[in-house]
Amino acid sequence: MQTHVQIDSVLKRARGYWFVDGFTEIAAGVFFILLAGILLLQGNMFQASNPSHFLSVVGVISLVKLFGFLVTVLVLWWLKDNFTYPRTGFVRGNRLTAAQVLTLLRNAILFLLLPIFGLLTVSVLLATVGGVLSFMPVWFPIGVGTIWAVLCILAGEWTGVVRFRVLGILFLLAGLAVGIWQWTVGLSVFPADVRPALNQPAVQEVINRGLSGLGVLVLISGLPLVISGLVTFLQYRKANPTPYVEEA
Repeated sequence: MQTHVQIDSVLKRARGYWFVDGFTEIAAGVFFILLAGILLLQGNMFQASNPSHFLSVVGVISLVKLFGFLVTVLVLWWLKDNFTYPRTGFVRGNRLTAAQVLTLLRNAILFLLLPIFGLLTVSVLLATVGGVLSFMPVWFPIGVGTIWAVLCILAGEWTGVVRFRVLGILFLLAGLAVGIWQWTVGLSVFPADVRPALNQPAVQEVINRGLSGLGVLVLISGLPLVISGLVTFLQYRKANPTPYVEEA
């Protein structure tokens, strides 16, 4: 039993090594802040007069997430190869193949999108379309914040990185705060048999508020990521001021 605990501890330290320098949180936080700017801009400028406008918004956000994810991974690899690994005497293992990168990207997208589609499906099954649309600005940020919190806490448990659990709690609080804020602003009223056509002003208002609320959630979630990463980086830089030199 004790041996199993020791092995688990060693595995957690090995997994947590990827996050020892804070670069991952800084990169994720900056990416969140940039994405938040796009969401807030679209939420304030979006006019849902026809489906093509709505699809253009979804397309822009999807492209930003796709290319942002790839650029973030490449930047992280460069930083670790040129800053982190030389200071700790470690080197990165074999580089990922194109097939492995595509698999990682597919799993990341599914991991993020499937819970959101699950929220939408459950909401439609449990409530009328009008009720789902009316409360969308409230339940959507709360649901997304909860999903992020669970994923972050699980990541903290898997890697043994305590600050991830703290970040998970902050994500949950951020989602609740945005949901409560949208609740206090007031909700649109839809008839029970409403058909959610994009050219309806009430539906357009809900979409705009949903994008704006999600943008605020992403923004206030990105800030603690950047702060956590900067604090971790400064601590790591203090503990490893110069590149590692192997003793003769």
